[in-house]
Amino acid sequence: MSRLSIALTVALLSCGWSSMHAQDAVRVEKLFASARHQETTQGDLRAAIETYRKVVAQSGSNRSLAAQALLRIGECHTKLGDAQARRSYEQVVRDYGDLPEAATARGRLGASPTAAKASAGATDRIVKAGEGITWGDGRVSPDGKLISYTDWNHTGNLMLHDLTTGADRNLTGNKDWSVGNAYSSTFSPDGKQLAYGWRTYNRSPEVHVNEIRVMVLGSTGAPESRRLYGSDEVSYFNPVDWSTDGRWLAVLTTRHDQTGQIAVADVRDGTFKVLKSTGWRGPDKLFFSPDGKFLAYDLPHSDDEHQRDVFALAVDGSVEHRVVEHPADDRVMGWASDGKQLLFSSDRTGESALWSLPMSGGRSGGAARMLKPDIGAVKTVGLTAAGVLHVVRDASTDSLQIMPVDLAGGRATGGPALENFRTQVADWTPDGRHLAYVTTAASGIVAMNVRAVDTGLLRQWKVPLQYMNDPHWLPDGSAVVVYGRDFKGRGGIYRIDVQTGAHLLVALSDLCRAQVSPDGRKVYYAVGRVTLGPGTPTRWTEHDLASGATRTVGQQGTRGSRALSPDGRTVAWIDVDRSA
Repeated sequence: MSRLSIALTVALLSCGWSSMHAQDAVRVEKLFASARHQETTQGDLRAAIETYRKVVAQSGSNRSLAAQALLRIGECHTKLGDAQARRSYEQVVRDYGDLPEAATARGRLGASPTAAKASAGATDRIVKAGEGITWGDGRVSPDGKLISYTDWNHTGNLMLHDLTTGADRNLTGNKDWSVGNAYSSTFSPDGKQLAYGWRTYNRSPEVHVNEIRVMVLGSTGAPESRRLYGSDEVSYFNPVDWSTDGRWLAVLTTRHDQTGQIAVADVRDGTFKVLKSTGWRGPDKLFFSPDGKFLAYDLPHSDDEHQRDVFALAVDGSVEHRVVEHPADDRVMGWASDGKQLLFSSDRTGESALWSLPMSGGRSGGAARMLKPDIGAVKTVGLTAAGVLHVVRDASTDSLQIMPVDLAGGRATGGPALENFRTQVADWTPDGRHLAYVTTAASGIVAMNVRAVDTGLLRQWKVPLQYMNDPHWLPDGSAVVVYGRDFKGRGGIYRIDVQTGAHLLVALSDLCRAQVSPDGRKVYYAVGRVTLGPGTPTRWTEHDLASGATRTVGQQGTRGSRALSPDGRTVAWIDVDRSA
């Protein structure tokens, strides 16, 4: 047999196998749909269990489908009131631990004996503190009575929340966003002062005033503040910790090129010293060691990974130690009051847990141990002087549901067709059979999700972007166009292949909400900079997906939603006049 004929034979065999494999995949998905029908419509749970077991046995390389079938088996056993549900969840954790379904299974299994032992000495007190605090940009006061935060939802003011009375106090007196806004804040060791970042707006972003301010906290009203330091080279100042001797502030900066820096500022005279540049993805928090000699923080493993390790940096910048090194996502939470333990969160066990690491001289002094399992998606706001860790968690129940409705009658005709899922924007395929939406995990990992409405089958792809939203299907259902932001902070329009999860940058743009033409050959988006000036125009740009050619088709206001008409000939948008 010639070399040519051998190659041809292999190619034909490959094509035959691919075709057969595709047919098997469709057959198993239909089997899953049949099991769902038995479970949810017919109510025959035992028959559904047997069908789900066939799905697991025949799923082949579709591990996600097998894991989902095992979860459904567990749910059916739970509804039947028997103890076999645990076996299904354990199998998901054991055999599919790398898939999103494993996290669901762990949650249904509950804490393990090891985790229960670790949390035996830990106690929680849950306080409903309001929506603004969940950003985690403030700190708990040394006495544990107050938490500072920025009111990102309404005015941009620096705020104080009283954990005893539940009252909120406005410290900076903004009536709206037209003046400026606060950023991160931190209390002095005696709790009598508050340091914070502040931006004063001007018509052009290039001349916004960015500075560090310090205010003395009085009992009522908006306290006076003093400017400690400012720079034209910095876009944001975020003071995030105050040394125990009261002299130094730990500061995170973001420069105009979106790179970051770790710095310290002298509270007495404003002397500012940069200790380390961190690239585009720096820490969110810095914590002084109680002796004031080191700063603890976390950094990502690489430019395209969400997982982080924990570091300790000498405050004179002379030495840096990687104190927590692990493939998992590890994030610093704060120092114990004696400086002998460094607290951090880690998902190394499959769930986010609180860990403690012995420390000595800025180095790890031994093995880490778990303090509390399953702390969830939390952000630290520091420890009190008594050593009580405070974290904030988003307790919002906002979610999307799918429900049949009578549009003419304006009423629901049935209950939710699928369980809630935490997202705010979704898009249907033109045939209405699939729904695309974006989710963000506790670790910050973003994923594109495609759910089949008739079967409930979910496909998910993790995308190496720091932010992604606003999905729009191409008419042929092959891909979704989204707005995203990469790890260097650059915004753009991306095309996500729904068969492979591969992402492709279509065009850079700081303004989101791209629109897809009715024929799927072009996308439309705004090009320009978002400013606070009323009615500032941007270019409405047409981008040909095949050739990459672009042309400007008009101008529009910078802010607000946009929508393309069904015939693709007209665009409507909402503009905001901030001078009104």
